[in-house]
Amino acid sequence: MKFYYMLLSTLLISYSVHAEDDFTSLLDEATNIATKTKLNIDYQPSVVSVLHADTLKKIGISNLHEALGLLPGIETSILHTGWKQVIIRGAYNPDTFVFDKYKLYIDGVDVGSDLYSTSYYYLDFPVELIDRIEVLRGSASTIYGPGAFSGAINVITKSSQTLSNDMVFGSLGSYEYMKGGFVKHLNVNGWNIGIDSYYQKNNKTLNAGKEFVAPHEASYQRSDYNSLENFKDYSIGVTAKNDDWKLIARYKSELTDNFYGLSEGLEPVTGGYQRNQSGIIELQNTHDIAHGLTLETKAGVNYYAFTFDSTVYQDYYGSGLIIRMNPTYRQLNSYFDMNLKGNNIESHSWMIGAGAQKINTLENVFGTTFRNPAYGGPAVISDSLVYLSGQYGFLNGDNDQWIKSAYFQDIYSINDNFDLSANIRLDDYSLFENMFSYRFGSVYRLDEENILKAVYGRSYRAPSYVEAFQATQEGFKTGNPYLNPELMDTYELAYTHKTHNTIIRTNLFYSTMRDVIDQITNEPLSFPGDYANNRERNAKGVEMEFTHHFGNGSELMANLSYVRTQYFSPDYYNPIEFQSPEISEVLSKGYFLFPLTQTLGLNTAWYYSGPKKGYDRGTGTAQTYESMMIIDETLSYNIDSSSTVTLSAKNLFNEPVIYPSYQAKHDGLKREGQNWLLTYEKRF
Repeated sequence: MKFYYMLLSTLLISYSVHAEDDFTSLLDEATNIATKTKLNIDYQPSVVSVLHADTLKKIGISNLHEALGLLPGIETSILHTGWKQVIIRGAYNPDTFVFDKYKLYIDGVDVGSDLYSTSYYYLDFPVELIDRIEVLRGSASTIYGPGAFSGAINVITKSSQTLSNDMVFGSLGSYEYMKGGFVKHLNVNGWNIGIDSYYQKNNKTLNAGKEFVAPHEASYQRSDYNSLENFKDYSIGVTAKNDDWKLIARYKSELTDNFYGLSEGLEPVTGGYQRNQSGIIELQNTHDIAHGLTLETKAGVNYYAFTFDSTVYQDYYGSGLIIRMNPTYRQLNSYFDMNLKGNNIESHSWMIGAGAQKINTLENVFGTTFRNPAYGGPAVISDSLVYLSGQYGFLNGDNDQWIKSAYFQDIYSINDNFDLSANIRLDDYSLFENMFSYRFGSVYRLDEENILKAVYGRSYRAPSYVEAFQATQEGFKTGNPYLNPELMDTYELAYTHKTHNTIIRTNLFYSTMRDVIDQITNEPLSFPGDYANNRERNAKGVEMEFTHHFGNGSELMANLSYVRTQYFSPDYYNPIEFQSPEISEVLSKGYFLFPLTQTLGLNTAWYYSGPKKGYDRGTGTAQTYESMMIIDETLSYNIDSSSTVTLSAKNLFNEPVIYPSYQAKHDGLKREGQNWLLTYEKRF
């Protein structure tokens, strides 16, 4: 009730203030995420949102993960391993619990990995380094390839923007959190160079409770029952531009503790860790080869390395067994892409392109102190780590592969008010089935204030390497190399109403997912692996967003979304339908910026998520996790024209925050209550 009272009060305030300021800059905002063609976001044949870092900082948002949680239809959370999640429109397979359904780009460069089909290790990226975030919700495979299943996210950094200020920043917060970084622009021999870097860390533990330790686990050596959540995160990025050439490079390294444990059991001893390392280099060239014809080429490499060290307890045939594991996987993706853009045909803006990518495994080992001889291969019973490779490594073999792609796009303007778009794409994987995706959209401008859109798209997600090739190891699911790619058909209707100070957007969608990759249980002995293509599921929902700019400089954004996703328990013979576990059907988020003076602002943000249905995989029953209403309050003070300090009280009313437990532990994953963040930024 308090949520609806607060929301109603805020909306009433929005209509009681006379609006005078021009809102044109937001209304006419352009993005190219939906078509790789610069268009006003409301003229894009997709549902696109743009978040600006200047606004995000005013409401105390610290990183990319928090920022994405502000959008309608998107739910953010964490796994028991500490891996951050972004769930777009309920596209989530709870029995695999790792693999993303979207693609993440930094300055237009794909930073994801094929190992877990994820890029979660970039979600801690600081908001201070970001200029804006462009988010496409819905089918995106035709533009970005398999993996952009339910959306695509592009983070535009300040260092890539030539006119952006240089800056330094620093933060202090709860749990001994510290962050510092800079943005610097240079001009060297005609090259415009932008450099950014940051370092952040904390010293964090939360009371997890005894239920995250097995009752009969005699080897638990710690005196506390805390989740271990320390992390250290470092990155440096460079963007260099010269005429038709552009170079983008970034390195990121993240080291974290194991949170609630890799198998939802607290580490019996301290010292476990996870490390992600990512390195990208991309060279781009854009060349006008004739009037109305532009050739774009890019070539690059994407390096990824993952390792962890964990001590876990296994109830091995009724007797306790402590296993230490230390796998390492390193992969290098090399790619080349070329496309030709043209507007030389009347009323048409078209693009045709092709690309190739080679995935090479550089290292694939699994260190362990125990391996069951029944699995085949070498048996291991040792007090120290024994390292296995090849078919007994982290993955079953190296599984190098080629991916070849071809795509076509056309935007046809019937008249000044009506556009049609068509996209088709073919992706040829040497290890998986070919994927043919397509999308058709229309945008109709009734007048300057009212816009209608209709979109249909088919998207794919290829199996991750873990889903397809995970080697048989104690405590891990075994991969299934015979998996088909996931497929989703999405239908969308959208309406936008905008004036010089108000934007109202409403989106309706319906999706059908087939060949859903999820865990399988009670399968026949002859069944390969622990993953399977499960039965068809559907998702449907509505997203509503209201933004209003007031004459006194205040701004209100409020959104509401409803998403319902079908789910079937993973039993091979008798699947049971449930409300999709671990996802809220109702979400509402928003903020209110209120300038007390010209230099001081009091800004409020709220995040409401409805009840979640957990799923006890042992008994086959559902359980409910209560709704959450979090309010953040932030003071933003401009010391002078180039210096700003913000002080945020996050989760101001100390509401309990619980995420569902995969193992159905009833107290769930407890998150922090009230906490604080102080940030200083100096611009040059």
